[in-house]
Amino acid sequence: MHTLVLWYIVWTGSRPWLYALFPAGCLFGLYEAYVTKVLWSSTWSTEGFTFLGVYVVETIVLVPFWHTIMSFIIPLLVAESTLTSSGEVYSLLPGWAQKTVSRAKSPTIYVLPLLGGLFQSTGAATVNDAVLSGVSASLYVAALIYVWRRRGGTVYDMRSLLPEPREFRVIAALLVIYYMVTGVLLCPEELPGLAPQAAIWVLYAFFGSLLVMGLRKSRAVEASPEIVSFNPSIGRVLLLGALLSLGLVAGVTSGLALIWIMVIWVAGSVFGLAMITLAVRNVTRS
Repeated sequence: MHTLVLWYIVWTGSRPWLYALFPAGCLFGLYEAYVTKVLWSSTWSTEGFTFLGVYVVETIVLVPFWHTIMSFIIPLLVAESTLTSSGEVYSLLPGWAQKTVSRAKSPTIYVLPLLGGLFQSTGAATVNDAVLSGVSASLYVAALIYVWRRRGGTVYDMRSLLPEPREFRVIAALLVIYYMVTGVLLCPEELPGLAPQAAIWVLYAFFGSLLVMGLRKSRAVEASPEIVSFNPSIGRVLLLGALLSLGLVAGVTSGLALIWIMVIWVAGSVFGLAMITLAVRNVTRS
């Protein structure tokens, strides 16, 4: 629901420029406040650094990096490039981001699921769980891709797949209800006082303002004529799933997962702060 609501806002508001998608993804990531309460009551550390009652490191990692990049921008880029006839997200990426995507199309693609499995292995209780996680995920994704292609879904561009205004209102209402229900029923004892909540309100206002400015600025951004296309065979999707399982197994059996997670947290923090800086600079530049 987050993706559909924010996707609709970005595409109908203007164009999916990276520095418009980024603040939209940050608004997505802020669900870790009122839904999960993690930004106020960290799952990973009881002694972490806080400011105004908000966990700083967790916020930097989860909001501008993890949910924004991994849960929102990359899935949109891959979905448009794999399942539709358009390539707006890629064409509006800055040069450094286009180069990064191009590298991901090289043999590097086979390293990514290994590293992803290693990162996620802390959530696998046993080796069997690790194996089944990657295999089941890839089978599910491969089946959806097969059905979508078989039914001719790739003839549509991304804009034609947007929810209709009435559908958007329904999805947005369901998302609001989701926040209300989880806000009350999920760990209600972790809901803090006024100051920590006000700090989150400031973040909502900040990223919301960046989104509005980013959408306005995107109208003047020159799009690249290139369109990247990912067209993986079903066999390759299953191979990537197998590599994901391999990474999960390696993490469960070797104990390297915690080290890799620390690397990702440090790199994610630096990347998140850098993206905030770039977004502010680009949307405010005259």
